[in-house]
Amino acid sequence: MKTKLTKILIIVLVLLAPVVLASCTKKCPDPKKNIPGTSTFRTDCPFEEAGTTSGQKQLDFYFVYDNTDAFKEQIQAFQSKNPGVIVRTKKFSDLQEYEDLVINEIAQGEGPDVFMIHNSWIAKHYKKLLPIPLDQPIVMNAELFRQTFFQAAADDLIVDEQIYGMPLSIDNLAIFYNKAYFKDLLATTDKPGELWENIKEQVFELTKKNNSPERFALAGIALGRADNISSAVDILMAMMIQYGTQFYDEKMEKAIFADNQGAGTSGIDKPGLEAFKLFTSFALPSYKNYSWNEYITGFAPDEKEVNPFIRGKVAMIIGYPYLYDTLKQSIENQQKLGNQHISIDDIGIAAFPQLISPDEATKRDTYASYFPLVVARTSDVPQEAWSFIQFLTSADTLQTYHKVTNRPTSRMDMVNDQSTEALFGVFAYQAPFAKSYKILDYDAYAKVFTDAIQAVATNLSSPEDALTEAQEKITCVIKKHKGILDSETDCNI
Repeated sequence: MKTKLTKILIIVLVLLAPVVLASCTKKCPDPKKNIPGTSTFRTDCPFEEAGTTSGQKQLDFYFVYDNTDAFKEQIQAFQSKNPGVIVRTKKFSDLQEYEDLVINEIAQGEGPDVFMIHNSWIAKHYKKLLPIPLDQPIVMNAELFRQTFFQAAADDLIVDEQIYGMPLSIDNLAIFYNKAYFKDLLATTDKPGELWENIKEQVFELTKKNNSPERFALAGIALGRADNISSAVDILMAMMIQYGTQFYDEKMEKAIFADNQGAGTSGIDKPGLEAFKLFTSFALPSYKNYSWNEYITGFAPDEKEVNPFIRGKVAMIIGYPYLYDTLKQSIENQQKLGNQHISIDDIGIAAFPQLISPDEATKRDTYASYFPLVVARTSDVPQEAWSFIQFLTSADTLQTYHKVTNRPTSRMDMVNDQSTEALFGVFAYQAPFAKSYKILDYDAYAKVFTDAIQAVATNLSSPEDALTEAQEKITCVIKKHKGILDSETDCNI
């Protein structure tokens, strides 16, 4: 009897051995370690496609915001073409916790092989990434990259002619507007103007003040403050780019955006200051285009400008493509509660306003914010990781991604088709001229600019003084990043 049981146990162990060994090829993060962000996920290796068979390589893929369906079909196709690789996915939704988690895991030799990284994190973290190996037979090189993807991606992802990531999309800022208000309240047009001067006039015509707790029966646009506008800092940076503002000196050792720059591309001595004044003017009662205050978001402070928009209290807000899904979900929530809300069919999307007419301008600008795919330096399957990224960013595969997410293409060869789409086409149309500044510490920069905007909006400081102070603080951050100042310096942030 014992002999028979022994034989059975041996057979079971032999059959299970490949599975056990495969599950040990890459450790899951230890749930007992104090890693920020792990509390929001199961601690038992919570990957969508867990488990390998004998001889297969395991590739772990972390992503943010997108639903798993955005990659399901593509991953199945990749695995069919590469039967020796199994891809496991893990979705994250808290961006700050995600950054901390990934960086901590990489520092411990764990974490993902492929992961999404925000384009503003590249300058800060690129040394933790593995560029496309130059000595391996991988198709993409820097020259081909520039011929394939838009300039924003090339500026962010090519460092010393090495490619550190590849983009799925180039998300950019545009105006979301209430079509009913433009049809009913404006005599000469049914959509937001192409120029900021047009927008200011439309805001004046649309805005209706009253004695309600919000002070507005209808606000023209959500602009001017940073405490209750989701993309305030990015909108300000877009305006600075439009004015031709140089953010750094030539050595990138100090900020100069508040300085006199000698009549740059906009012909203005202090382009950064003019951009700052334009942004904050929408929250200052002394301006004709005043339309936004601290009270208008009082009903749902956490939702910021989204709640006033879906309640019909503001005609225009500015955001990225994913804002549409946020608005749609918010409207559905209001429907369930029986509260006042606009129709989803009344939402239109228009191009980000410019300083100069497209007929006269030699350039157009909006702000780029996107999540390229990168490979961790700690990956033990770098060849497979880069093959996976190139597969996901191929034209055929990106068609599927776009259908699921509505995000604008990152590729030049896809922009014409997507630009004709009725609702989301504007984002593809703008992708070729979307730009961003190199950022060394986005959280620090955002805090500095938020404080500067609020100082003006609350009459604590003039635009000149607020922007100069912001420049001094960001210069301090830059010097810390480059080791010129001690890392413990707080920069008064």
